[in-house]
Amino acid sequence: MNRCKWSEESEMLQLYHDEEWGKKAEGNNKLFEGLTLELFQSGLSWRTILHKRENFRKAFADFNIEKVRQFGEEDVERLVADAGIVRHRKKIEATIENAKRVEELVRDYGSFDAFLDQLPEDKLEKQKVLKKTFRHFGLTTAESFLEATGRIPASHSEHCFMFNS
Repeated sequence: MNRCKWSEESEMLQLYHDEEWGKKAEGNNKLFEGLTLELFQSGLSWRTILHKRENFRKAFADFNIEKVRQFGEEDVERLVADAGIVRHRKKIEATIENAKRVEELVRDYGSFDAFLDQLPEDKLEKQKVLKKTFRHFGLTTAESFLEATGRIPASHSEHCFMFNS
């Protein structure tokens, strides 16, 4: 079975490609996980992030928004010292700030899903709103997040069995 080339490097990437990428993710914490992992992936390979995902889950309290938004300077220092994740201070601090922003969105829209559902139809406009809303989040990261969580179609290669699915 042919897949996107990037997913052929490991079984973990194949499973992610086949079972998660481009499928609609739902739930505040699950979407926050996607947001955070895409933020950390910026400038790195997805393989690196996916292979560290369990460590990220432990480090960020299973992406529990309420818990992460309460992280303080001691938590930042703990995370900067955690070799199991990407130890990038600005991305760690952005994750804590983004947890606060997601909490506000949940309060204002009822859920993170509802916020995402009300974004403009145009892909670039969606990306711009996410860039304005979240810290350390550019247009490319926004596009990756939207693809990964099934908010826009995933860019499967032409030879992939999931192309146009």
